[in-house]
Amino acid sequence: MLIYVGAYTSTGGGIRCYEQDPSTGALTEAHPPATAIDPSFLAWDAVKANLYAVSESTGGVEAFARSDHGLLTSLGQQWTGGADPCHLVVDPTGKFLVTANYAGGSVSVHPINEDGSLGGRRDLLEHGGSGPDPERQEGPHAHMIAYRPSGTSFYVTDLGTDQIHEYALSPDGAILPVREIPADAGSGPRHIAFHPTSGTVYVSAELDSSVLVYQPQGDGLVQVGKVAATVEPPAERNYPSHIECSADGRFVYVANRGTDCVTVFAVTPDGLTPVTDVPTGGRWPRHFAIIGDLLYIANQDSGTITVAPIDPATGVPATPVAVAEVAGAACVLAG
Repeated sequence: MLIYVGAYTSTGGGIRCYEQDPSTGALTEAHPPATAIDPSFLAWDAVKANLYAVSESTGGVEAFARSDHGLLTSLGQQWTGGADPCHLVVDPTGKFLVTANYAGGSVSVHPINEDGSLGGRRDLLEHGGSGPDPERQEGPHAHMIAYRPSGTSFYVTDLGTDQIHEYALSPDGAILPVREIPADAGSGPRHIAFHPTSGTVYVSAELDSSVLVYQPQGDGLVQVGKVAATVEPPAERNYPSHIECSADGRFVYVANRGTDCVTVFAVTPDGLTPVTDVPTGGRWPRHFAIIGDLLYIANQDSGTITVAPIDPATGVPATPVAVAEVAGAACVLAG
């Protein structure tokens, strides 16, 4: 197993490639870092032959070819047309790369060429509006692209306007608005997780430290619940980041910046039941990945990837058993 880490390069990051020890989960660097500017989020194509990275500070997206040994080679960069790209995904057809641009709140689409490189931007759609938080919601802030399990359309969370937008792509990559789904005022929706079987959608809300719960209604979503993002009330302001559902659908995990913990929720017929807060062993957990029974946490401010075994019976991660030093760690991706 190879594991790739995107990091902010102002503190020495780039894209790192590690070999995973299958018994302990410990990481050993497999290749020199791939040169990239602020690759704060990474995504694969369907067969993991090509990797795509945002270049957050430059407003670009970059494609990389992966060798049989995991080495990354740049295939070039394209500009998104928006500022601070922070999340991206390859659409289910493999023909387009869709990117969320945080500053200014926009979504951009690039065609993917046969060799995995990117063509010039096909479309750019800008959001409008604002929210009640004058410091963080002065305008739109698109934060995540999440394709629905059906693959027919995708959601875009907008932290600045408290909305979840649903879009589809035309055959030639034009963005087609489908509907808008409201989030609680001032909540700041950031990341989305899908339950593997029930259709429930979980949204981490960065600004009010909560998790919003949605259920399908017709072709759309309706909010049916809301829980605090941590079990223990935070001593200071807390900013949830990434959220993910376990593969078996029994648990939901939320990373919390401020309290620097991952909170575990049990999925019950009544919604989400808080289980416990588990310290990450680092500061400012921006992202995590569940890889088998191991939790890999990117702690941005402490510059570490911490590795915590998950008890399969309780769903609770143990104290981290391994640490890799990665300055500006921002994203973990299994390869």
